Amino acid sequence: MLLHTLLTSNANLDETIASYGLFEELHQNTTYLSDYIQLAQVTSNSPVNYISILDSERQYVISAEGLSDFPLRRRDSVCQFTIKNNEPTIINNLRDHKDTAHLDVSKAKFTYYAGFPLINKEGLPVGALCVMDVKPNSLDDSQLKSLQLISNIIIQILDARRQLIKLIKEINKNFKPAACSDLHCLSGELAHLQNEVINTKNELKTQKDKLRISNNDLTQFAHRIAHDIKAPLRSIKTFSKLIQKGKVQETTHSNANYFEYINSSITEVDRMVDNILNIADLKSDVHPEKVSISDLIDNIEILLFDDLQSRSVTLIKPSIDVQVFGYEALLKQLFQNIISNGIKYSDQNKDAFVKVTFELMEKDVSIKIMDNGIGISKQDIKTVLLPFKRASNHSEVEGHGIGLDTCKVIVNDMGKELKLESELGVGTTVSFEIPLGAS
Repeated sequence: MLLHTLLTSNANLDETIASYGLFEELHQNTTYLSDYIQLAQVTSNSPVNYISILDSERQYVISAEGLSDFPLRRRDSVCQFTIKNNEPTIINNLRDHKDTAHLDVSKAKFTYYAGFPLINKEGLPVGALCVMDVKPNSLDDSQLKSLQLISNIIIQILDARRQLIKLIKEINKNFKPAACSDLHCLSGELAHLQNEVINTKNELKTQKDKLRISNNDLTQFAHRIAHDIKAPLRSIKTFSKLIQKGKVQETTHSNANYFEYINSSITEVDRMVDNILNIADLKSDVHPEKVSISDLIDNIEILLFDDLQSRSVTLIKPSIDVQVFGYEALLKQLFQNIISNGIKYSDQNKDAFVKVTFELMEKDVSIKIMDNGIGISKQDIKTVLLPFKRASNHSEVEGHGIGLDTCKVIVNDMGKELKLESELGVGTTVSFEIPLGAS
């Protein structure tokens, strides 16, 4: 029984590792994720940094700096202990440690090891960001935090890659991910397949809807994210170079500040990659259905309970229910984004509220979500529905300018228009229509 459980667990691990499409990638692209390894090297100030992926038998090194010869077997890899511990692992003396003294890395005079697990969205550790040095090393809290953030971004990028490959293979089972090494390429392939399918086959309308949402909108969103992600990466590279110069000059105080700036930029990338994963999850395997708007708002109120309480905002819900026809997950994202904005940008000098109202029409229901928050200027209202654009008076509140753009995409997909009215110091009203039934 124990042997059967072990074999099943190993088979599940191997299947998960294979789903990332990394075996093909290793043969085609030797620099995949190299920017993050270079960043890890600058952060750790250690000569050897690499990404190790381990299945039940083997080790696969995606990208590496400082070393080119790695063990092929899992049992010979020092990174296996990070996977086993499922938490950051530091070994100060590889040669004397009971678990690592026999490994080749110890014989090669490596002394110090630090490993940060790559834990995927299912909670499974599939690899590690590994750091080694021939001399004793002591990473401070800022360096440890930075390396942990880098490992989080790496696994989120790999999970986004895995999700896009899954969506592509639902259309083309013969797709080989070797030719696509980044999100731009994968999302472009997804869009190409969508057009090919729509132009060559007369599928059922529900299938067309699924393809249109899971491919076209996802492609647009991935392109916008991939474009904006370059800004924090540029900041990371800039401050990394300043750190290198600072080491020559021994300006340790400046280096500490630069690490804080790097941490901030890494966190920005981390949040943006999260958005890719959330949208990819929302748009896979969904079908239009009857949805109760009142139930939807009740669920959102629970999700946003802490925000409502912390900012003392009252959510005023409609007294009647209405059933609409659409994708429940997308409608939830639509209402949640708008209500969340009303809470986020509430005026703390007022009895703040967010109010949702309905107006039944012949074939649609007209929705208005209004608040009495800080409002948006006439100048800014022209641009806030564009991707990554925010109102000038919203800069002190965390955000990327993605929420309203996502809402606009969802409403446009229903063949409707998202409208925005606002006045500084008075509040904002967002209005749109949802079909009452299948068109």
